Amino acid sequence: MDNSIFNSNFDTLKTALDVQMKRQEIHAQNIANAETPGYKRKYIAFEEYLQESKMKLQMARTSEKHLPSSIKTITAKQVTVKNTTLTNDKNNVDIDMEMTEMVKDALRYQVLSRLMSANIDRYNTVLRNTR
Repeated sequence: MDNSIFNSNFDTLKTALDVQMKRQEIHAQNIANAETPGYKRKYIAFEEYLQESKMKLQMARTSEKHLPSSIKTITAKQVTVKNTTLTNDKNNVDIDMEMTEMVKDALRYQVLSRLMSANIDRYNTVLRNTR
């Protein structure tokens, strides 16, 4: 998105929504492989990288005289948990935990969707009331 039109909330919310969708896919993959010998649980790490960057606000440059923003793009990474085992066949998937995480991620997705919708509503209100 063009940040001169939209604020950085759109980009941040879009990234967070994408992360939640990817997490759902990974949880489903983990559950599908819960009885596969040697399968190791995977998860999506995002908040850790968000904390590290301290989530600086992205600024639009409206003049060449402005200093460029030093924002790093924050991306999620898939991590495999290799150092644990739950069963004799070296699998480490806990179905109950995966199901709980899926529910939590679905709720997070709903909240993020509502935030995105509220952000869009604010812009629509401003656009409708300007002449």
